[in-house]
Amino acid sequence: MIDKPTASPVSLLATGLLASLPSIFFPALADSTMFQANLERTGVYDDTGPENPPKLAWKFDAGSPVFSTPLVYDGIVYFTDFEGEVYAVNQNSGSLIWKKNLEQQPSFQITLNEDFLLVGRRFSRNDDKSYLIAFDRLSGEEIWRFEPDDKTGMDAATIYNDMVFLTSMSNNLFSLDLETGEEIWRHPIQGGSGQPLISNDILFFQDTSQSIDALSVATGEKIWSYPSSSNKQNSFSTPAIDDCCIYSIISENEGGVVSRINKNNGELIAEFPIEFSSMSSISLANDIAFFGDDGEGHAGAHGYMNAMNVENGELIWRFETEGFIRGAGSIAGDTVYFGSGDHYMYAVDRHTGEMKWRYETDAGIASTPAIVDGRLYFGSIDGHVYVLE
Repeated sequence: MIDKPTASPVSLLATGLLASLPSIFFPALADSTMFQANLERTGVYDDTGPENPPKLAWKFDAGSPVFSTPLVYDGIVYFTDFEGEVYAVNQNSGSLIWKKNLEQQPSFQITLNEDFLLVGRRFSRNDDKSYLIAFDRLSGEEIWRFEPDDKTGMDAATIYNDMVFLTSMSNNLFSLDLETGEEIWRHPIQGGSGQPLISNDILFFQDTSQSIDALSVATGEKIWSYPSSSNKQNSFSTPAIDDCCIYSIISENEGGVVSRINKNNGELIAEFPIEFSSMSSISLANDIAFFGDDGEGHAGAHGYMNAMNVENGELIWRFETEGFIRGAGSIAGDTVYFGSGDHYMYAVDRHTGEMKWRYETDAGIASTPAIVDGRLYFGSIDGHVYVLE
């Protein structure tokens, strides 16, 4: 069901600070192969999504909550559900192509390339198995399985230069050979479900302690480490990177900061306070960071999507919803798309914070949407994947 806007967001500052992103449309050529669109995790898509109140192209009933970002490649949509099913469905019709069962909760995000679909299996209360599976993308056949001595659950995987970078929930960040799944190196971390980032052959990762490490992609050698001063754990937020810096949310029990850190040496450039605690990842476009928060932080509280200038910390606008915002915003053209615990997917003008439309599902939305060929792909806790156009 599609609702017309009923209220305007709170606009805090003039909107002339944002420059336009190019709105480029690639008919039948665009793909989405990873969380947040690219290895810098900016959330910016080289495409356009629905600008006006959309219609439902199709929805798929997974029967269990869908938290992951659906990925789209060469006419096939890939996603997982909370119970461990892995799906490949037809991009045009939503009909099932294949599915596999991990028999336990999968990693919150998946990744793929032209050959492989990589899905982690988190630890189970019933056994101590934790592993990463490389599936043949077209057939769903298992090609290899990485099952280390680290039994804490395999989570986020990233593909880069024929290597896989994989985090466990408690102990290590691994480097694997993409073709064989054999371990190349490992680096101790304090775990987490955030995504590794890669820029100029350097890998960055924010762990559960909210500290950030920069590592050599080739060797795993530490280049620098930025320690968090917070005593709160946050295992879900992923930073974003631009030409100079890495931008990270450091959450406290109440509020927190957005940290701007030199990506070459790990030195803190600036910290900007945020009012509410956040489990959202940052999206980044033209020196504006977009991130959700938990509002007042209790049952029934409202959450907000925020737009902040990362040069000076000024809050450009804040958009209020009737639920927590824990997924990231996805940016296409002049629009930022995001879901809320209030059951709605929102499309908001990224310059002004004014709502363009919202679309209601039957439960909260924690899935970060993907934008491919003018369509918006996302999952809901109601157990469905939705495709809007």
